[in-house]
Amino acid sequence: MTTKAQTHMYMQTLMPTAIARKLPATALTLALGGLLAACGGGGGGSAPTIDPAQLKGRWVTAAGVAPAMTAVVVPDANGAANAWLLAQDASRLVKLVVRSDSSANGKTYTLGQNNATGQAVTGQVNAALTASPKTIAFTGLNTGTLTQSDALATPAVQAEVQGNWRATLGGNAQTVQWSLGATGGLTGSSTTGCTYVGNVAAIASTAAYSVSFNESCADGSKTVFGGVGTLNAAKNGLTVVVASADESRGAAIFLAK
Repeated sequence: MTTKAQTHMYMQTLMPTAIARKLPATALTLALGGLLAACGGGGGGSAPTIDPAQLKGRWVTAAGVAPAMTAVVVPDANGAANAWLLAQDASRLVKLVVRSDSSANGKTYTLGQNNATGQAVTGQVNAALTASPKTIAFTGLNTGTLTQSDALATPAVQAEVQGNWRATLGGNAQTVQWSLGATGGLTGSSTTGCTYVGNVAAIASTAAYSVSFNESCADGSKTVFGGVGTLNAAKNGLTVVVASADESRGAAIFLAK
């Protein structure tokens, strides 16, 4: 995802974010957490078997802990879970696939003015799901220990994301606008010449939305993005975190009604 027109965006729910790599021509920088179940304590043996679905939720680091991260974890249809971890200062986004053998593999994206290509990361998830509060940690990823702040158990309501959404980025130099229809259809544009077509759909039994869209920019670049979105409590803020289909670029964005 790299073209002269690329940019990055920021927002908040998950927390503010930006793109891991300048999105083509104006790329809408979109951007939200949770994780795992564990068995028993550690020891030099093999990693414990887990049920990734038990990691569903939003997870945050404790106040004053660095790096401050927010994570959203959503089970997928293949028995694994997708975990999106976003630095609360919008400097970093990590996308992981967590599997039943406790492995966590994916990409990390440095977000900022000079967005870098996603770098491969490999780790392991350690979860204390019978503790109160529940906690998870990913070894080898420098994301700290996260505590569950929301189980995301209340099913998302499609009608709550319907309407017009707007995000300002790049020091107010760029604006992205999305219009979401009653069934989740997405259309939009940016002031830098990009257009967006896709879908935002409520995920069954989960307080989150599946997000997918095609970005086409004035310089001819086209990119397919996919990820997850969550609403704030007031239902007027939508945080979206996405990665490109080839996972070379990641982005986070905070949209407001």
